[in-house]
Amino acid sequence: MTKMNATISLIVLMSLTLTSVFIGFFMSDGILLNNGLEIWLILITIIIKGQQIVDIFMELKCAPRLWRALLLSYVIIIPIIIGLIYWV
Repeated sequence: MTKMNATISLIVLMSLTLTSVFIGFFMSDGILLNNGLEIWLILITIIIKGQQIVDIFMELKCAPRLWRALLLSYVIIIPIIIGLIYWV
């Protein structure tokens, strides 16, 4: 991984974190979005952040497919389960 890729990934992670904070803090009273949409937007940002961490920082993009698939499935399945629990 080059230094430029790490910097870009870090900027993406920070911007997604700030987006989650913005959605959770400023839109929590339901004026701009309903609560269901807010939680799904936050969970989507969590999935993207998890994918970035697995592929870029843990450098599993070139790892055996099983390990990468296990970690990426965890990053996708857990937020979906949380969203479904919140929705039900």
